[in-house]
Amino acid sequence: MFADVVNAHYEEGDVVWCHDYHLMYLPECLKKCNTKMKVGWFLHTPFPSSEIHRTLPSRSELLRSVLAADLVGHFVSACTRILGLEGTPEGVEDQGRLTRVAAFPIGIDSARFIRALELPQVQEHIKELKERFAGRKVMLGVDRLDMIKGIPQKLLAFEKFLEENPCWRGKVVLLQIAVPTRTDVPEYQKLTSQVHEIVGRINGRFGTLTAVPIHHLDRSLDFHALCALYAVTDVALVTSLRDGMNLVSYEFVACQDAKKGVLILSEFAGAAQSLGAGAILVNPWNIIEVAASIGQALNMPAGEREKRHCHNFHHVIMHTAQEWAETFVSELNETVVEAQLRSSEVPPELPQNDAMERYSLSSNRLLILGFNATLTEPVDTPGSRGGQIKEMELKLHPELGEPLTALCNDPKTTVVVLSGSDRWVLDKNFGKYNMWLAAENGMFLRHTKGDWMTTMPEHLNLEWVDSVKHVFEYFTERTPRSHFDFRDTSLVWTYKYADVEFGRLQARDMLQHLWTGPISNASVDVVQGSRSVEVRAVGVTKGAAIDRILGEIVHSKSMTTPINYVLCIGHFLGKDEDVYTFFEPELSFNALSMARSKPCDGPSLLPAERRPQLKLPASRSGAKSSTQTKTQRPFLPPDRRTGNYHSSVSLQRPTVPEKISWSVLDLQGDNYFSCAVGRTQTSARYLLGSSYDVVSFLERLANASP
Repeated sequence: MFADVVNAHYEEGDVVWCHDYHLMYLPECLKKCNTKMKVGWFLHTPFPSSEIHRTLPSRSELLRSVLAADLVGHFVSACTRILGLEGTPEGVEDQGRLTRVAAFPIGIDSARFIRALELPQVQEHIKELKERFAGRKVMLGVDRLDMIKGIPQKLLAFEKFLEENPCWRGKVVLLQIAVPTRTDVPEYQKLTSQVHEIVGRINGRFGTLTAVPIHHLDRSLDFHALCALYAVTDVALVTSLRDGMNLVSYEFVACQDAKKGVLILSEFAGAAQSLGAGAILVNPWNIIEVAASIGQALNMPAGEREKRHCHNFHHVIMHTAQEWAETFVSELNETVVEAQLRSSEVPPELPQNDAMERYSLSSNRLLILGFNATLTEPVDTPGSRGGQIKEMELKLHPELGEPLTALCNDPKTTVVVLSGSDRWVLDKNFGKYNMWLAAENGMFLRHTKGDWMTTMPEHLNLEWVDSVKHVFEYFTERTPRSHFDFRDTSLVWTYKYADVEFGRLQARDMLQHLWTGPISNASVDVVQGSRSVEVRAVGVTKGAAIDRILGEIVHSKSMTTPINYVLCIGHFLGKDEDVYTFFEPELSFNALSMARSKPCDGPSLLPAERRPQLKLPASRSGAKSSTQTKTQRPFLPPDRRTGNYHSSVSLQRPTVPEKISWSVLDLQGDNYFSCAVGRTQTSARYLLGSSYDVVSFLERLANASP
């Protein structure tokens, strides 16, 4: 119903701001009608903890709907724990789309309260109240009659104060305004009876014929009467058990510039984050603490009262409701603009005919192929539970044998399989081909006719490995048909072959174990796959390894002709997509052409005089220009070293070329084809739907070879 009304009045460029938990489903309804609509959602109460939120039958639907908004106040941890999404300092990322999450403390129209104090009718109210309560300190509570407002606890604390401070009996009065809400709900009727009973008991114990310690009103006051009451109050009591901002505390401060009364404020109210410097913060469940705070407030020296009031008054007049609204809407507009900049269009399908033609015309080609979900058969995942008994070992697609053989035996073509898998997995699947194998995200490299060598950066911090291993072992034991791989620079837990829903739940639990324990302060990256969790040392990415891999290949093959065609295909996760951008001409060549500090005997990276003419295909050039702003690391072949390196076999460091004399890459933009398999949110230029499409294309490419 709300969405229908909004759509009837909406005009392009309008901002739609949804308020409070009642409208959690609205952002998704609005976005379904118009994806370009600017939608923000603001919650006026604290967002429930994930432990509470997960008890709701529609927990995931609610979160997904709110995530449709562009800007949200609160709720990152619930999305992380319940939906298994990645929470960042900016917000929550889902399928490449970022929903900004931020805190926006609401304010009041403080000028309205300040002006009201000068009105004749308000001054008359103030005069009457001062005469009525002459000789007594006035304490005030203004709340909805609601369970979360802590009214019974407040009354019990006041009773405790009167018990322990007989000298204040008859000298202090508590005015409690309790506005009835939901009067037809039994729980609220019970609360009303409880409050009346406590008030009656306290007034019976400590009242006299001429005065009672508590004045309780079951109704609201008009604005002018409320302003007058705020102005004559000495101590305001806000003792919410759980609350949103609670603007009563702001209204009290705005009306106190003359009297400079004291605010006792619950630490569970949102205002505690803003007015805590000038208020006395209390735990409302601790009756003794609140009673002591009442005594502290009533006996506070004038100088301290003034100092505390100045802190809060300055905040209230600066952080107004108008400023809050402007900040939220401004942030929403900026978020939409940022989202438009960061959301690249879905790349087009790989232009296979063009890729084949340029392959045929090129003289020195480099093919970089992923393994899992690229050269393997897709794993079917039935919707029903069970029935997922599959081989748990990665195997090369059976139809790729002949195409790979043809491509690898072409003297003009160098084939590299770049994978996160272990060395033995690549050996088993590709050992018979004439190609290069780069295992563990490129940290280990060998030609199938040679031995493994390490391209691993030196001084990697791996102190976290043992503690993460224990967590992975624990979850492997409790998740049937899951397994984890223990590698030199990373650990990977995979639940691809487990029950899908149960595996996802376990993965979410595992992430919480990791983030709050073993990796809370470790130098690691957590990479979430579709059905895997990987923890790896910072800096271990496929793109970061490419320069070292390429240097060794060029040196080993004694290349004398520049590489002028690159095809990179893979189902690489976000942290590894730097492998696509590494070869993007406008990204990499400035870095690749950096001068070397020491002359050597082999190929150079790319001397400035040999820099190629950069040209991107028309279909992708516009989309890429806004996102291609980062520069890659220089292509520096690693130093010569030998020895064991986190391995049971002897591994060599790649050898160093000795002299710069020619360019390794002479790559025109039209001769570079980066292609993501089955991932639409990608920095690759093109797409292929699945490994079946990869097989088909490689077959065509092999047949196109002269």
